[in-house]
Amino acid sequence: MVELPAGARIGELRVVLIDRLRRAGIEEAAIEADLLLGWVLNCDRAGLVLAAEQPLAEPLRQRLQAALKRRESREPLAYIMGEWEFWSLPFAVGPAVLIPRPETELLVEQALAFVRQLQRPPGGRYPWRILDLGTGSGILAVVLAREIASAQVVALDRSPAALAMARANARRHGVAEKITFVGSDWLSALAARPAFDLVVANPPYVCRSAMLTLQPEVREHEPHTALDGGRQGLDDIKIICRDLPAVLRPDGLLLLEIGWDQKTAAAELFNRNPAYRQTEIINDLAGLPRVLRCRKEEC
Repeated sequence: MVELPAGARIGELRVVLIDRLRRAGIEEAAIEADLLLGWVLNCDRAGLVLAAEQPLAEPLRQRLQAALKRRESREPLAYIMGEWEFWSLPFAVGPAVLIPRPETELLVEQALAFVRQLQRPPGGRYPWRILDLGTGSGILAVVLAREIASAQVVALDRSPAALAMARANARRHGVAEKITFVGSDWLSALAARPAFDLVVANPPYVCRSAMLTLQPEVREHEPHTALDGGRQGLDDIKIICRDLPAVLRPDGLLLLEIGWDQKTAAAELFNRNPAYRQTEIINDLAGLPRVLRCRKEEC
């Protein structure tokens, strides 16, 4: 691998980075070059512009060289930098968890709209009891704990490494005392009693046959257990549909992220279950089906 030129100015290195990233097949090479340089220099894009004529110190050049090598091998930029943004907040991420996607913010938007509409949980109870199924890096649990003053959140994941990262993110954002983290394969660790007013979940929903078609960043680096939803992509969604009524309070809400091609199949699953009502599919900003929304029957 060709080394980045020693003693080069930051602006010159940016040009080299863009070229190298493009040759590696990375579409947003200019954006990623700025992110890598900003990460190495600990500055924003405006800072990069101001520093364009300055030479990059040798230790920083070596750090940039190592990061570029990893990115050229298609390791995700988020894992290289060790964090990624969600809901305008930085979250620590690593190979044990999925990288936050902007479309998942629709789950947060719908959850907050539900809370604002009712102002208090169904039946007038306080506080809001929220369940985050498959918390991963904890993005949904942390954001909802921050945004909903009276929230008490239970965040489940079967991966100890994911739970450790989620706990660290909760501490980072000052909401650790509002979240209980539980090791659980979906709902298996919870008592069968209706305890939650709101449930959010981003389960694995990629069809197994489609796993090989994913970008190398996803296919080769992100955890398959958080992506592979079985033959039709519905295995884990079926488990949630079957088991959730035991822990969701009457008139409580489920918000479930689904694949863009699962609108009909996912809706039929929940429509066939008499425990649910008002099932609807909400599109994301790209106009694609993204979130299944339904309420539990009131009695």
